[in-house]
Amino acid sequence: MCEKEHFNDLILRLGGEILEFGTSVKTVEQAVRATGADAGQIIKAMLLITEKAGAILAIVDGRSRIDLKKVEKRFGKVRLALPREVKEITGCEVGELPPIGIPLKTLINPRILEKSYVIGGGGAVNRLIRIDPRKIVEAQNAEIEDISAEMR
Repeated sequence: MCEKEHFNDLILRLGGEILEFGTSVKTVEQAVRATGADAGQIIKAMLLITEKAGAILAIVDGRSRIDLKKVEKRFGKVRLALPREVKEITGCEVGELPPIGIPLKTLINPRILEKSYVIGGGGAVNRLIRIDPRKIVEAQNAEIEDISAEMR
């Protein structure tokens, strides 16, 4: 998936914006520094491996973490994908994973939809995307589900 041309076309078609930086923006903290956005505006897309549904994409805001117990209630045993699994399944490295363009069942935390735009992975360690979160739901046919817990 992390092929630039296909991804760029998808982002633009959905009315999103591609943000390129001269430095790594793999973490929420790096993304906040680079964009000046609030951590609640940043989203994290993570690959989970579940017992019942296989690989799924889970999206939460930068102030939250995925609550694996909530996901387990629906999908059975669940764990974060290993870095090599992320690469094999999505074509992206950890820290590059975008919230769209990945052909997997997708869960998005409802709090994200309260924002007019969010900033997430852009398919490379120095790229982010800025997009309306409703476009993520539309593009991924994402299910809106409370899968997060506040970070301490």
